[in-house]
Amino acid sequence: MHANTEQRSACCSTRDDCLNCSQFADTEWRDLEGDDLERFFTARRSCAFASGQSLFAQGDRNAGLYCIRTGTVALRQLDEEGNSVLIGLAYPGDVLGYRALVSEREHRTSAEALGPCQACRIDRDTARRLIQERPQIGFAFLRRSTRDIENMQDALLRTAVLSNRSRLIHLMLSLVEHHGSRADDGAHAIDLPISRRDLASMIGARHETLSRVMSRLEKEDLAQFSGRRVVIPNMEAFAAAAAAC
Repeated sequence: MHANTEQRSACCSTRDDCLNCSQFADTEWRDLEGDDLERFFTARRSCAFASGQSLFAQGDRNAGLYCIRTGTVALRQLDEEGNSVLIGLAYPGDVLGYRALVSEREHRTSAEALGPCQACRIDRDTARRLIQERPQIGFAFLRRSTRDIENMQDALLRTAVLSNRSRLIHLMLSLVEHHGSRADDGAHAIDLPISRRDLASMIGARHETLSRVMSRLEKEDLAQFSGRRVVIPNMEAFAAAAAAC
């Protein structure tokens, strides 16, 4: 549970981390000033998580908000059969835990570091006071919540109307932004942070179905798959395949 999570993570308080953080200007806290800003700095803890370590677990009582500084975090949820399903990825600048904070409920998902990760945690009581006392902060989190809902609706729409092949292409295009690199010959490579089983869950398909879709893309010379590495020889052709879906 969350108490054990904090014991395994290395957390400390350093004011300069926020002042020098490239993500801070894009967070909901950017308009804080005076005593409120000082209260924020005093409450903030910079935490380091190792690969596979949980920031929080599904069912945990909310202990505060986490702003991702570096690394990638997997958001997972248990299905009715107790299987862990990957439902999304969080990146630097994303804030985790605010829905459980606002709803005053336990976390409905777990958050797991995929590789070394740094996150700043604001304890629950301080975060709640700042949100309640400063309407602009509350509206900022409302805007974030609206964006998250819109993204979920877009994902549901893709699941409803697109084929498995189309959904995988769209997912690869989103992953290349954070995990891709470009070679001199123009090819793009993606070093996937997740397993193929997780990829299957993200497009709403079975693992066997994902394997067949990958084989089809390879036959079409749109992509090559080797372990967790994906090579896209021609990004324009790959993007065109997505646009044609």
